[in-house]
Amino acid sequence: MKLTLVSVKYGSNDWLLANIKLSQALNPNQPYEWLVVNNDDDATFTEQARAVRVLPGVKKTPSTDRGSYHHAAAIMSALPEVKTRFLLLLDHDFFVIRANWMLEILTHMQVKKLAFFGSTWHPKWSYQYRYFPSVHFMLIDLDQIPLEKLDFLPDIGGGWWDNLISYKKLPIPKFMRQSLQVGQFRDTGFRVRQAFGDAKFECLIPHYDPELATLEPLQRLMTRVLPDQFNLIPQRTSSYTTKSFLQGMSEYAYEQQWEEFFWQTQPFGFHLRMVGRGTNEQDLVELEQLLNVHLTKR
Repeated sequence: MKLTLVSVKYGSNDWLLANIKLSQALNPNQPYEWLVVNNDDDATFTEQARAVRVLPGVKKTPSTDRGSYHHAAAIMSALPEVKTRFLLLLDHDFFVIRANWMLEILTHMQVKKLAFFGSTWHPKWSYQYRYFPSVHFMLIDLDQIPLEKLDFLPDIGGGWWDNLISYKKLPIPKFMRQSLQVGQFRDTGFRVRQAFGDAKFECLIPHYDPELATLEPLQRLMTRVLPDQFNLIPQRTSSYTTKSFLQGMSEYAYEQQWEEFFWQTQPFGFHLRMVGRGTNEQDLVELEQLLNVHLTKR
């Protein structure tokens, strides 16, 4: 079972190179091709590792969602190069720490007949869609989902409802505005969820503790009565766990809120998210220490 991974490179090389090194070490016998879209046209980033192919980036387009659009357009530009049954979209700073995870998940998807497998948006991003894989880690069976039907382009500000509730002159209190915005942000991946939300899928379980969520007193009170559609706290309690594995491995990573994900009750991976978009010496030190632990365990 060969796999194609697609990642977008923008900014520092460190995160993606560390991810490639870790993934190769944890999956030594798995055939794959890793397509990297060089979205900042960094001449210093070359095919430095086995099975990695660098593709040219795409030009930025002026728009209200230019950051998301630039990233999504890069993903779209790589899709014609995918020739395998399975496609994995992987953020440069989403690190999987499970040994032989590629073969294990591909086998799992076939046994369970899953069309999608992946990480949800972390619950703290309440304005993003819930309970469906995000493009941070999204594995797709292209035998079930036609490649040409995949559209990852965002449409931020394109929905009338989102525009209405985001209108700053609309006289509604902050807590009500945030509740009305739950799940309404039309970011990268929302079109895929709209088109294939009825397909069979499975999600990783994020670490999340509602008691630690930053909410105002009235917001906290409203979470006890509002339905999931308007609730800042996900009401499907099975969709997250209060357990943390990073807390016992790196207090720094835990305090920086690197997003943790479990699969089958075991640690699966973590996502630096915004932390990983720039080079921070302390982030790199902590990351290297964490990854070395899992490289020596394999």
